[in-house]
Amino acid sequence: MYKALFIVNRPDYFLSHRLALAQSLADDGYEIHIASVKHQSVSQLVSLGFHFHFVDIERGRTNPIKELFGLLSIVKLIKRLQPDIVHCITMKPVLYGGIAARLLGIRKVVVAIAGLGTVFTTDSVKNRVLRLISVQLYKLALGNARLTAIFQNKHDRAFFVERNIIPMQRTRLIKGSGVALDKFAFAPLPESGKKAVLLSARLLREKGVFEFLDAAKKVLTARTDVEFWLAGDIDPANPSSLTEQDIETWSKISGIKFLGFQSDIYNVIKASTLVVLPSYREGFPKALIEAAAVGRAIITTDVPGCEDAVINNETGFLVPVKQVDSLIEKINYLLDHHDRCVAFGLAGRVYAENNFDISSVVLAHREIYMSY
Repeated sequence: MYKALFIVNRPDYFLSHRLALAQSLADDGYEIHIASVKHQSVSQLVSLGFHFHFVDIERGRTNPIKELFGLLSIVKLIKRLQPDIVHCITMKPVLYGGIAARLLGIRKVVVAIAGLGTVFTTDSVKNRVLRLISVQLYKLALGNARLTAIFQNKHDRAFFVERNIIPMQRTRLIKGSGVALDKFAFAPLPESGKKAVLLSARLLREKGVFEFLDAAKKVLTARTDVEFWLAGDIDPANPSSLTEQDIETWSKISGIKFLGFQSDIYNVIKASTLVVLPSYREGFPKALIEAAAVGRAIITTDVPGCEDAVINNETGFLVPVKQVDSLIEKINYLLDHHDRCVAFGLAGRVYAENNFDISSVVLAHREIYMSY
């Protein structure tokens, strides 16, 4: 029996972004193994018939001794399993999994660069140092001639190619993780109650959460027909995460609601009027293609990743990054123009059907596997 090993930073991320691919492989007789950190979602992976392995690759940690042990745990796992395919997803799994697979001579290695991460999107003395180190580690991890790197947008791919981290011929471009169009079915806008402006994301500074909150506070001073919802958890392992204190403070403003992690995000999107993501940079935001599939107008930033998920003035609006006034202007416009929300939503559904169908994304991954 063939074995596929996925190495990922969080099990819940695997469930939301790579489950369809794993199930497709399982249907073809592959034994599916997932290596990640401990999380409550592990039980769901096991219930699906997958094999779970704990590896100590905690995000946000930079202790070199602990990081070395994390790398060694992956080396030992790959050596024991001898998988036919190793697929690494997100930064630390890509670095450690890529290095381990190269050391052990694994024949099929695929890595998914799902955005550049906090180290590359936020500036500080610490992050500047970590960027230099990360580039060198990427060169080591991606130096395997048998490795293919998947990028979600052309900007991230250019970043890696221009720095000689990986040659263009070993890269592929797949726009996002896809969306199950039947599960995220088109839904008309709600007819009653307050309008809801939704942000669906981990509560991180670089997701534009504080810009969203600032905009919400100002809009709510002038109107009472709207609520602002934030669907997502804080991430204590990430230094740019909101804190419990932040949530407590902002929750005191009437009209701002923190919904926490939502296992059924479809019904949250369905209940919203429009979806906003003022991110600083993305790989390819799943939240936006889900919103498009459901038929919701989108406001997002004119940055790599986000700009690829929206057709400006057709499925939504692109606004300058970190510009709260522009964000407020577009939010108010869509709240006041129901017909434009409807038109954007209808066009967004067509755009999702033509570009983001999850079956096409799975097929593109399978073609990479078969190309070895």
